[in-house]
Amino acid sequence: MNSLVSFDRLKHYVNLKGVTVEEFARRMALSGPAVEKIHPVGEMLNRVVVGHVTDIRKHPNADKLRLAMVDVGATHASPVQIVCGGSNLKKDQWVAVAQVGAKVRWHGVGDWVKLTPATIRGEKSEGMICAANEIGLADAFPHAEREILDLGVALPDIKVKPGTPLADALGLTDDVVMDIEVTSNRVDAMCMVGLAREASAILGKKFLWSGATLPRLVRAQRATPVQVKISDRRLCPRYMAVRVSGVTNGPSPWWMKRRLASAGLNSISRLVDITNYVMLELAQPMHVFDTAKLRMGDKGPEIHVRLARPREKIQALNNKEYALDDKTLVIADAEKPVAIAGVIGGERSAVGEKTEDVIFEAATFDPVSVRRTARRLNVYSDSQLRFEKGLSTEALPFALARAVELTLDLCGGHVASAPTDVRAGKYKAAAYSITTADVDRKIGVEIPKSKQVGILRDLGFKVSVRGRGTIHAVVPWWRDHDVESGQDLVEEIARVYGYANIPPILPVGQPVRHRRNEELAWEDRLRTVAKGAGLAETYSYSFTSDDVYRKAGYDPSVCLHVQNPLTADFTFMRTTLLPSLLQIVAENEERYRNQKLFEVAKVYYPGTGNREPGTGWKELPDEALEMGCAFLVGEEGWREAKGFVEHLFHELGIEDVSWRRNAEVGFWHPGRSVQAFKDGKLIASVGEVSPAIVSNFKITGRVAMVDCPLKEVFSFATATRRYAPPSIFPESKRDLAVVVDARVEYDDIARTIRRTDSLIVNVEWFDTYQGRGLPEGKKSVAMHLTFASPERTLKTEDVDAMLEKAVLGLKEKFKAEIR
Repeated sequence: MNSLVSFDRLKHYVNLKGVTVEEFARRMALSGPAVEKIHPVGEMLNRVVVGHVTDIRKHPNADKLRLAMVDVGATHASPVQIVCGGSNLKKDQWVAVAQVGAKVRWHGVGDWVKLTPATIRGEKSEGMICAANEIGLADAFPHAEREILDLGVALPDIKVKPGTPLADALGLTDDVVMDIEVTSNRVDAMCMVGLAREASAILGKKFLWSGATLPRLVRAQRATPVQVKISDRRLCPRYMAVRVSGVTNGPSPWWMKRRLASAGLNSISRLVDITNYVMLELAQPMHVFDTAKLRMGDKGPEIHVRLARPREKIQALNNKEYALDDKTLVIADAEKPVAIAGVIGGERSAVGEKTEDVIFEAATFDPVSVRRTARRLNVYSDSQLRFEKGLSTEALPFALARAVELTLDLCGGHVASAPTDVRAGKYKAAAYSITTADVDRKIGVEIPKSKQVGILRDLGFKVSVRGRGTIHAVVPWWRDHDVESGQDLVEEIARVYGYANIPPILPVGQPVRHRRNEELAWEDRLRTVAKGAGLAETYSYSFTSDDVYRKAGYDPSVCLHVQNPLTADFTFMRTTLLPSLLQIVAENEERYRNQKLFEVAKVYYPGTGNREPGTGWKELPDEALEMGCAFLVGEEGWREAKGFVEHLFHELGIEDVSWRRNAEVGFWHPGRSVQAFKDGKLIASVGEVSPAIVSNFKITGRVAMVDCPLKEVFSFATATRRYAPPSIFPESKRDLAVVVDARVEYDDIARTIRRTDSLIVNVEWFDTYQGRGLPEGKKSVAMHLTFASPERTLKTEDVDAMLEKAVLGLKEKFKAEIR
């Protein structure tokens, strides 16, 4: 998780006097959240100044352009002439002027360009009067098309002289925004207060924050509190609400807009901005309801935290409608849902310009429920991001008090009810004990007891020392989802003490001997062989889409369906690697006309017995490791694919493999695909892909593929190699051509010949012929036969006898005839 933090704003929470942003980044990275980037805020406004329009004249050559005389300060003795087409340009207006050399974006689009002297329609223009979007301030100062930035309207309290740099006028000159990486278990550090607390402990600086409290802001009220009912307190452990009446909503002041913008958030309105401001300050998301838009109960406003009912829907703040199910936790009024708990608010109860009475919500929700809801509905928000990490129930009073404090200050009004507080049970802080000796032993360096205690106290732990060396620490509420044992206390001491201060010492002792994982070893060997054969390895997702599967001729209904896919491309768990490889070939064909690819990955099948009628899958799916290959190399690609598989089997020590014509139709070419078997088990399917399938993927060439179930392949693999010395006696060779039925496979012929005599050491095919001179349905198969004996030189009559024996065997089994 990354968070944008204004260094200038952070100084209001921790005393950083004398600390540069570079030093801050270096020290924090060594012991806490790491500063990844530093963005100078005012840099984009270089050579943009505040100007005062003293006079306006018509442009002699353009109806929509005017000549503005603008006072830009002491750099010019008299007002400068600027050609401007702003629809709201007027005399005595305070504007943003980009001088020559400034960088702007024309009409807020395109790249940043450097401003140069210009003559527009025959009139000289010494600069540019800018709209907010032309200098990167559109989010802070939204405007209509052709409107320039009117500083007098946008900043009614502005009191500067002409020529003042705009960055100075906006208070941006000395500020920088830090892009800080925060680990997912430290959601408390995703806010100003949490980060300031970290900086205080790490840098040894004073922590300045003291939050508002409800007892100080809210006295006993006669008004009836907001009625809150929670149906499942496991999903909502605590919910607080307070009503404020007589408020005035409207645009936020510049200081609020500036602080939100530095964190990457847009300003909406005062009331909405207050909730976002509190979230950025305290890491506690909030929501505000317009009381007048809620359906009232018998005793006034009612809030129901419950699961959605069948067929309920909600129009959310993003202008999208969502159908809810009984797994979705919602915030409802007396009739209908008004927010999806922890994820997004509803449009019906949103505050607007006419809002006068509001209810502020501060709550905690089950992180798993929030995450599942967000994934199920495919809607995400800054609030959801924090809730799904786990928030403390004890943050609520501080957040609610801060929201009320800001509302009374910015929107006026008065607190109209005592705060409502409904919770699952009394909070009990976790506590753990460690010994100073244990800390020293685990860190590897002696740290004084006072230093260990001081570090924990600086981080907010309540610490007491028991006996001579036992530290008892109570976990602060903002760390109750993070610190889970005494080991975490050791880690806290180590990181704040500084990992760089721990002497680097190589460990001594005997290395741990791990049992060899045979499957991983064979997997590595297989990859080495494939790469050595010239294939490139690919990596793809374990998910696939309905479209890809159907194009490859597979039925996606047999696949496991992903309930909450990230996109439509990740709808199913794949049961084969081949469609993914075909998609990769198709996507790369324009750039690489020749491709030889392979992938080793797991495929997934519905687990046996995992499913009950009417229910979902209860267990994880069955997994199987497979290798897929794709060859886009021309007409003989399927031969190269088969040759690679034979080479692979040789390298893995797999012998006596039998080949059979592939009886499957659909994906494979009916006449150019085979399957390899060992002891009756399928260990490879090889062949050319059906032209119809290739066409579906818009691939222009022929594609050959390999599919190997690696569990079976590895069961036959062996690292043992047998050495047979070459015979000292010469070999004898004979050629043999036989006519057999066209359906007889060469592999069966070769096996039959080798079995007739052990001295027939090799059978090598060299030709197959069908056509003229042969009966219909017959073919001629020609082979080289090699004969050899390790004990003597074979005589001609010996070879003739073995050849005759081989022919006899072929006649008996296949009714073969000598050609």
